[in-house]
Amino acid sequence: MNDDKTRARMAAELESLLRDEGAHFAKARRTSFVFKAVGIACIVGAWAIAGMPWHWPSVAAAVLAAIGGVLAGASIAFDTSAKSWPVLRPLLRDDALAQLE
Repeated sequence: MNDDKTRARMAAELESLLRDEGAHFAKARRTSFVFKAVGIACIVGAWAIAGMPWHWPSVAAAVLAAIGGVLAGASIAFDTSAKSWPVLRPLLRDDALAQLE
């Protein structure tokens, strides 16, 4: 049952991507920018807090740094997928959507 839902979701997402690539990549670029900005802000905030003596602010700094690192990594993943699309697009066969359904 779960496989059918996943397959349907993948087919819908691929169809949406192929129909309007520009809008899809604009959304990915916006998401990447927001993740990057929030991630860097969290890391800078953690760096500012880390200068305080060891107690709860140090734990907050560690948590903020971890959140910032995850968001910055997700931003890199969005950037990489957007940059690899021109290479992957020609490899998609015309019947890719039919195979997913």
